[in-house]
Amino acid sequence: MNRDPAAARAEGRLADRALVLTVATLFLLTPPILGIFDVPVLVFGIPLLHVYSFGVWLVAIALGGWLAMRMNARGGDEGADAGPIERD
Repeated sequence: MNRDPAAARAEGRLADRALVLTVATLFLLTPPILGIFDVPVLVFGIPLLHVYSFGVWLVAIALGGWLAMRMNARGGDEGADAGPIERD
């Protein structure tokens, strides 16, 4: 596996971003942070807490999908010619 060092660094950065996205999403959806948005305010008739929670979830899913596509594009066809998986 003679990989280009620049490609390996780029792949590592994408993996780091995926980890940061996971940690940030978990942090933004913890009860202390959710408590900030648990106020009697309505946004288009929807409680602010629900808008915030759904917004964080939506952004996390969108960014996760984008990162997955970038990681897949960088990975290329590394395992494509490996053949079927044999089980004992």
